[in-house]
Amino acid sequence: MDKRQQQPPYSYYGTRADANASSMDDFGAHNNPATYARGTGFDNPFADQSSAAAVDGSRHNHYTGNNRRTGFGNFGPGVNEKEARMDSYAQKQSAKAVAGGGTGGEGNVEKGSHEHVEDLEITKSRRMWVLLTWMLTFWIPSPFLSLCGRMQRPDVRMAWREKVAICVIIVFLWFLLLFIIIGLGLILCPKEYVWTLDDVAGHSTEKSSYVALRGSVYDITDFMRQKHGDSAYTATMDTFLQSYSGNDVNASFPLPVRVACPQFANAKTDPNYLFFYPVSGASEADPNQANMFQHTMNRDPISKELQDPDFFAKYALPTMKKFKKGGVVWSYDWVNSMYKDQSQFWRVINKEVFNLQPYFDAAKSGLNVNKKYNILDSRLEDVMDQGGYGSADVTNSWNSIAWDPATREANYNCMKNLFYVGEVDDRHSIRCLFTNYMLLAFACLLMLVVLVKFLAALQFGNKKRPVPPSKFVVCQVPCYTEDDDSLIKTINSLTALDYQDNHKLMFIICDGNIIGSGNDKPTPRLVLDILGVDPEYDPPGRDYL
Repeated sequence: MDKRQQQPPYSYYGTRADANASSMDDFGAHNNPATYARGTGFDNPFADQSSAAAVDGSRHNHYTGNNRRTGFGNFGPGVNEKEARMDSYAQKQSAKAVAGGGTGGEGNVEKGSHEHVEDLEITKSRRMWVLLTWMLTFWIPSPFLSLCGRMQRPDVRMAWREKVAICVIIVFLWFLLLFIIIGLGLILCPKEYVWTLDDVAGHSTEKSSYVALRGSVYDITDFMRQKHGDSAYTATMDTFLQSYSGNDVNASFPLPVRVACPQFANAKTDPNYLFFYPVSGASEADPNQANMFQHTMNRDPISKELQDPDFFAKYALPTMKKFKKGGVVWSYDWVNSMYKDQSQFWRVINKEVFNLQPYFDAAKSGLNVNKKYNILDSRLEDVMDQGGYGSADVTNSWNSIAWDPATREANYNCMKNLFYVGEVDDRHSIRCLFTNYMLLAFACLLMLVVLVKFLAALQFGNKKRPVPPSKFVVCQVPCYTEDDDSLIKTINSLTALDYQDNHKLMFIICDGNIIGSGNDKPTPRLVLDILGVDPEYDPPGRDYL
């Protein structure tokens, strides 16, 4: 009888001599090789090879080596000494790693009694990442992770902190993207409540009436419905005031030069406040043709308010202030065109727009006796009247004028009171459109990536068939209860592989002599019939390979 029938091939290698021992933890603690002597009921034909393999593996496993005595699986004397040396080495390395910072974070991995310990150099990038991880997760105490998170090992806690740090970085990038899309534009170009004259012209109905006055826009819709006027005349809602809607009404409020520029006109030169510059709106409409009521002293002698030379500052502005909507803006290209192409005296200083056409019209007229209308500094007149040279923006020339602060302030205030009409519209500047351009660039980049991937996926022309690989390949096919069709499809698919036939091995395993559902033969017989084996041949079964 075969000895394998006397004792199962996977039976235990012998009987423990110590019947009181019940734990496998005593492995290696007994120096007596007879304790684990191999059972004599099973001949091992590979004893020599396994012993040689065990000796060869002594460099990697301290349970095997020269102290090994008999057979396969025995443990010889001297194992306890090796374990002691390994444990001592592990403890020293662990203490050294903790003292020196370990692998970063909270220390090294807790070593098992027989684990191999290897010292790895901590790179600079690792140190920086650990520092960043602690900066992002310092608010999570380690005792909390140990008690509530059940993370007793320091390496597990460090790995958890790294994951949290990555999540924090991702959330930060989300907010950064939202800031670039929403917040950056508001910082670079804050929201401004400004209107162009075209915008103002669009509000000329009874339900929405806007007017422009000396660089500001006012909504007079509700003002028209209320009683208004002065003490001598109280007006109600009428179509006359609505005719002003959508227009520039500078001509309706002329300012005496003595009030607007007290440094350049006084009681001696203008005792009755009759010194005016001709005023026109930005549309250059004639005040008389536009039928605009002029709020001047001689217009209504019985009006107490109009008899005040400073009527505009004391009565008009306080009343209209409640209805102010914002400022008037002008396109710089339009302003520059007025100067270069139309020979108009429109100038820009520090983004403020001044229409000095009335000033130079009066200064160059025949009525300018004794240079009465040349009230501004002659150096400033030279800057404003350059005969078409340069551009409409004279900020640099304005700053280069060498004059004392008092003179500078007096000239500026005079221009601001008489000739200021608004500011330059920079809503379409690069600064305001930067975020739009950046998002457009990102979109173009994404589209370029998609286009490149699409073109890379296309194949132009005939693609050469690749050379069949010359490597050897083993095709393993396990079978259990499959039918004929399934087996034939599988075998045919393997035969069609692009491997050389002499380099291809088909290994079909029939796992059991079983007749599958719907089959009339066992699975091994079906495979043999498909492969064309003699029906009379009955191969022997194999318990193992």
